[in-house]
Amino acid sequence: MDRLKRTADWLTVGLDVMIASFFAIIVLITILQVILRYAFNASVLGGGETMEALFIYTTAIGAAAAVRRRQHINISFVVDLLPVTARRVVDGIVHLLIAFLNGVMIYYSIRWIGSVGSNESPVLRLPEWMFQLSIPIGCGLVILYCLVNTVLTLWGEELQGDERC
Repeated sequence: MDRLKRTADWLTVGLDVMIASFFAIIVLITILQVILRYAFNASVLGGGETMEALFIYTTAIGAAAAVRRRQHINISFVVDLLPVTARRVVDGIVHLLIAFLNGVMIYYSIRWIGSVGSNESPVLRLPEWMFQLSIPIGCGLVILYCLVNTVLTLWGEELQGDERC
């Protein structure tokens, strides 16, 4: 289990680097766009679409990283009152439900991409599927992390609030 935890942690660090890089590029393009617009009355061709695509991927990948850290939306008032073993079971069930929901999203997003993904973006002329692919990628990573969290929880990884019991 230690190997699984280390692998998941390394993957999360890699995703964090990717998210930070994408966000840095978004900031740089934004600054460049503002300077060019107000100083030279010009703009970067495709800058807006590039920022939009990077923001979409940042959000999708960031959601997966949040699930690994157990920082996803969680209202745990009642669950925190349960004994540790019951909390572990509830946590496992919650992660399996999140994985199922993301699996449904992958199924429908692939069908959607198949029907509208061949359209081109207005400025960059890239196929829309390149942007839309962020949905199955992000959901796939969420499923992976949900399964990892479920296994680690059942094998004794610390849950939030375990130290209070």
